[in-house]
Amino acid sequence: MKITIQNLEFPSELKNKLKIKVNNNKLKIDCMPGHIINLDKTNLSVTEPHRIIVTSENKTLIALVYENTNKVYLPYNGAIISFTKYINILNSMIRK
Repeated sequence: MKITIQNLEFPSELKNKLKIKVNNNKLKIDCMPGHIINLDKTNLSVTEPHRIIVTSENKTLIALVYENTNKVYLPYNGAIISFTKYINILNSMIRK
């Protein structure tokens, strides 16, 4: 069985919002693009979401962003929140 991996482009509007809203040197923000993994000769495919990894001095926050949505999934507590609320969480990390 052959596997084909297609790279997805990380949404530029989300990157821009992160840069504008979280303009602080205390946080390190990594935006990792997702992938579509196709299993050839089958009707199966897997979508790997985009990942945002934010690191401060003592905390790390990981979020998964699925294509064509303004929602963010936080794996540590299973919450699905809006991107705006995610930005608010990042800003609270800066203040601490």
